[in-house]
Amino acid sequence: MPQRPATTPSSTLPLELRIAGAGTALGLLDYGAPLTAGDATAPPVVLLHGIRDLAWSMDSVAQALRDRYHVWSLDLRGHGASDHPGAYTFPHYAADLHCALVELGLERSLFIGHSLGGQVVCQYAGLFPERARAVVTIEGLGPPRGPGADPELERRHQARAAIEMLAALDRPPRRLADLEEATARVRANHPGLDSERARFLAERGTVAHPDGGLRWSWDPRVQATWGSTTRMANEERWSWVRCPTLVVTGGRAGGFWRDRRGMPDAEDGGMAPEELARRLACFQNARHVEIACAGHMVHFDAPDELNRAIAEFLDSLPNPAL
Repeated sequence: MPQRPATTPSSTLPLELRIAGAGTALGLLDYGAPLTAGDATAPPVVLLHGIRDLAWSMDSVAQALRDRYHVWSLDLRGHGASDHPGAYTFPHYAADLHCALVELGLERSLFIGHSLGGQVVCQYAGLFPERARAVVTIEGLGPPRGPGADPELERRHQARAAIEMLAALDRPPRRLADLEEATARVRANHPGLDSERARFLAERGTVAHPDGGLRWSWDPRVQATWGSTTRMANEERWSWVRCPTLVVTGGRAGGFWRDRRGMPDAEDGGMAPEELARRLACFQNARHVEIACAGHMVHFDAPDELNRAIAEFLDSLPNPAL
């Protein structure tokens, strides 16, 4: 098991570790146990980021929680400091999470995930309910679905899109001239970030390109992830989640689905109210919070509002110190 950091009140950066996943090595950020709570009693919180992202992107959430919880933020396989094994499916991500929990000795945890990470923690909590004390999924309900959409056509479209995505994976990784260009791209994609935070993420989210310059640290093959599940399969597993669940959505998430995912009919909040209500009803014990001023990247656009919603949810849990 990796060593835990000796934190001080002035510490802000976590300890960067490597941990064994399911046949691959994973990057892990350990924010340590709060000194006031005592290492033995601090409730564990595990964070998972979204696709083409990295554990550092969840830092604003981790920093808000580290005074009361022992927080870990995990790099999904193919992302950040984790290895690139080439196999990227929901079972792989869930197995990596399971291995990490076992190695860290965490029997029952609070899980917080964004986008892909939110889907992973929900599926894991459904499959291993004894290990999940509570779940927060941030923009983790997947893409919107139009009113009256035919389920068979939806499945066929998703399967076709997955094959087309796999066929395009032989493209060389995008080359970035330098850190300045990487920072500019981060800010262009995420205008809610200030320049300092954008540079911080660009530094940690890039590696050397073989032809000079930089490239993003994530493996382009992670795009194959979406061919390993369907909306219907996700919703079935949501129905198995017994623990309290907070579902956070962004009131401006529709812009992400229209501009970045080519879904011109997406509602301002991402999906129609009746579709959102139907998905929320899949969970056994869920509450919903919409953060009106945020898009899909809620933790970038409105970190204070998000952290406040998470804190209120965690405070409402029975025996919050356990």
